[in-house]
Amino acid sequence: MLTVKNTTKDDDCTRVVYTCNFVAECDGSSFWGDTAGRRVNVTGISVSDFGDYKSIYVKHDSTWDIYSDKGFARAISNALGYRVGFTEQGMQEDNCASME
Repeated sequence: MLTVKNTTKDDDCTRVVYTCNFVAECDGSSFWGDTAGRRVNVTGISVSDFGDYKSIYVKHDSTWDIYSDKGFARAISNALGYRVGFTEQGMQEDNCASME
């Protein structure tokens, strides 16, 4: 599902950029929009691993209001193989979800 595009390392961070092409189906649990049944195409994921913290950016084709949708978060968690959640609302953008 994920293909490593590139990996970079510095003193305190390992960054892995993945290309992908899958659909994350929203379950309607977002507080910000009508997301029930919305199908979101995910095209890339970037993970910056600082050891005890991971910063994750997800490229997608939807608006920021998927923020807090548990179905979307579950799909990203399944793709990465570990549980992730959204960062704060102000960090969300159209076409890019900020997660950790």
